[in-house]
Amino acid sequence: TVASGLLGGFISSTAASITFSRMTRDAPRLASAASLMILVASTVVFARVVGEIAAVARDHLWELAPPLLAMMAGMAVIAAVLRMRVSQDLGVPAPDDPPSDLRSAVIFGALYALVLVCVAFARRHFDSSGMYLVAAISGLTDMDAITLSTTQLLKQQRIDIETGWRMIIIGALSNLVFKGAIAATMGNRQLSRHVGVYLGLGIIGGACMIAFWP
Repeated sequence: TVASGLLGGFISSTAASITFSRMTRDAPRLASAASLMILVASTVVFARVVGEIAAVARDHLWELAPPLLAMMAGMAVIAAVLRMRVSQDLGVPAPDDPPSDLRSAVIFGALYALVLVCVAFARRHFDSSGMYLVAAISGLTDMDAITLSTTQLLKQQRIDIETGWRMIIIGALSNLVFKGAIAATMGNRQLSRHVGVYLGLGIIGGACMIAFWP
């Protein structure tokens, strides 16, 4: 279960959340496992983000990494708490369960295209004060775009460090909200409850970081 979440987070935590959520429709017993896999994937994505920053903007790594690693640590604690609470109720998917299907892929692709259009519109019609809105829109389905865009803006000295890491965190919180919506619409009631509560804790923690991080 944990390994599936780790791999999903390194590849695409959003696509993994869609796959894990849909599993619970046909196999309600997997709700606890699916919720844990979604939490683990949502934690690992911060390690991927830090790795991307190290690859494309090494000079800014040590300035951007601390709040991102703090957010990852908080999500790891939340995932560990969920792991302890559902440890006796973890089902294992049958070997012949398909990892994904065409319908999920089409839905994800359509949502991703819609977000790209919204991001292009926001960048065209909003000035620098609208960058946080762009980050929130861009982060809905994918963390890579907002991470790479932000690092490029930093390298071009168009934004400062504080604005940069806050944009990435806002994108991450938006992504958590989107995953909660995925669980609510594609998963069963138990998955929706677990994911909603534990991702909600992560969202509250991230909002506090944005407001109070020095």
